[in-house]
Amino acid sequence: MHPQIYEDIYNAELTHWWFCGRRHIVASLLRQFAPKRRPLRIADVGCGMGASLEMLGEFGWVAGLDYSATALGFSQQRGFPRLLAAALPCLPFANAEFDIVCALDVIEHIDDDAAAVRELWRVCKPGGLLVVTVPAYEWLWSEHDDINEHKRRYTRPQLRDRLVLPGADIVRLSYMNTLFALPVMLFRLARHLSGKKKSAPGDLKSDVFPLPRLLNSFFKFLFSSESVWLRYASLPFGISLICILRKHEG
Repeated sequence: MHPQIYEDIYNAELTHWWFCGRRHIVASLLRQFAPKRRPLRIADVGCGMGASLEMLGEFGWVAGLDYSATALGFSQQRGFPRLLAAALPCLPFANAEFDIVCALDVIEHIDDDAAAVRELWRVCKPGGLLVVTVPAYEWLWSEHDDINEHKRRYTRPQLRDRLVLPGADIVRLSYMNTLFALPVMLFRLARHLSGKKKSAPGDLKSDVFPLPRLLNSFFKFLFSSESVWLRYASLPFGISLICILRKHEG
């Protein structure tokens, strides 16, 4: 990830509407679908600056993994002790080590995303869950993708194909961030059609920037509210995708 974005994310992810909404949706679906035994063993692979670790702690013992020493340093500042430097597609764990394995906006950073997914699945226990979120639609590519060093964005069929794994049942596969999709799509399409030149590396702009408090709270409410729908059905389009897989027992 581009160096300039680490501190921006660290400062934003506890309050920014997008991070808060994603955590709310993931937590809601885990309350519905996670194994009922407690405590669970959970791996947050690509934990970044650590804001999801506290949310996942609701469900049990959590380990945070990231390839970046900078990211792990920020996670440590949040007070999380179980942090490990590791990079996909090679995790330092035995087979079937975790009840829940999360890769929240991670595999789009990996050159060989298929190998990364297989490795995430390897460390997931029978009866356990793999939770994956990714950005949607290649044609929505923006400077935000460049500064985050994304390799790709996905459609729902592409993510489904990538997550064809032995002994896997799809619990939920859906777009999300649907309520904001139309304005974002129109804005990015207009930028593409305008032929605006790509910014130099030092001038790239992230989509993570502060908003007025009331507007941020409203956006957070709207995005988080999608969790109600996602408990029962999938959304037809959106800026992101979420998939939850359950591994067969036995």
